[in-house]
Amino acid sequence: MDGSDTRRGTGRSSEKGRISRRNLLQASGALGASALAGCTDSEYFGGAAAGFDEKAFIVGYQPFYTESWSSLVIRHAGLDEKYLPDEYSVGAWEVALQGAVIGNKMISEQTDIGYTGDMPTITAIANEETLIDMMAIAGFSNGQQCNLCIVPADSSIKEAGDLDGGEIGVTTGTCTHRFLLQAIQEEGIDVDLSDQGMQTIVTNIREGNIPAGAGWEPSIARSAIQENAAEYLFTGADYEANDAAGLLMLDSMVENHPEAAKGWLKAELEAKHIMATDSERTLDLIQQEGQLRDYERETLRAVLYKNIDVNPEVERMLFYTDYEAVDAAERLMKEEAPEFLYEDQGVISHIPPEERYRTEPLQAAIDELEDEADWEPLREAER
Repeated sequence: MDGSDTRRGTGRSSEKGRISRRNLLQASGALGASALAGCTDSEYFGGAAAGFDEKAFIVGYQPFYTESWSSLVIRHAGLDEKYLPDEYSVGAWEVALQGAVIGNKMISEQTDIGYTGDMPTITAIANEETLIDMMAIAGFSNGQQCNLCIVPADSSIKEAGDLDGGEIGVTTGTCTHRFLLQAIQEEGIDVDLSDQGMQTIVTNIREGNIPAGAGWEPSIARSAIQENAAEYLFTGADYEANDAAGLLMLDSMVENHPEAAKGWLKAELEAKHIMATDSERTLDLIQQEGQLRDYERETLRAVLYKNIDVNPEVERMLFYTDYEAVDAAERLMKEEAPEFLYEDQGVISHIPPEERYRTEPLQAAIDELEDEADWEPLREAER
């Protein structure tokens, strides 16, 4: 937003906000209270490093980040088996509670394919140790998935300005953190940002230990909708702050196994088609994910298909895959997020080079599916 936005109020800068900006902790490369290790799903033979069998790929995914749920649809609909060439397979599905964990594992070549939020996506493709490519976006929204601020149910806080002088729980180094810093700056308020993991935030909100928290779906919806313990206060839509998830691949996979890379992108495109056109089947598939066993179906439905009351006209999820076909998504992934991490934070040493954004395999997948599939692979999925 430009400097004329009336939400800036007095125009005061928050000293705590500036400190938080300087200490973004490697933009999700290294996290504070939220540094969380990944684990391997027990249904697969875990513990393998990428490369143990170059045709059995390791997939890092985040069941607790809604914008990466196309990975759940691929997994539980068997789309990987449908589209990967016969000699290829998924060796392991590795769960991570933070995209940074997936990015770090890709840098150390322990993971071949990764689903990460926008911040760790940029951090990963900007690294100079291992070439990693952004192939597509797994999810995108106008600030309705990662850019969410909540307060306890029945809180006296009714608008962002009421947070002045208070404490907000946020997981540093995430898209939520970036959004919250923007909101603080635009509101001209002074707040105490407390570095907490996502589950700690919702617990503290439920118990009334903090006046506000910020985070991502589906944890926020579980607290607000399923448990009636929280209320949405504002979202990224109020500040033109979008959020996304990236689909990453090791450059060596793309170069050495191009048919497999293209096959995975076909699976991604069909997953988006299912999510955009068949909500009940989508929910059936997502409910097969054991990590989400504690989530009620209506909570899962809400985070994908029901708009938030504070932004009733803003769609919850936009099922895009080709970020170059969506101006706001391309701007976020190629300009806004990289510039924030490089120029504002100094967290990455350079803006990711253009060759790390690889969409040619996606275009090839789209072209082939237009001839092969009985559905049309759209660059922008229609709702």
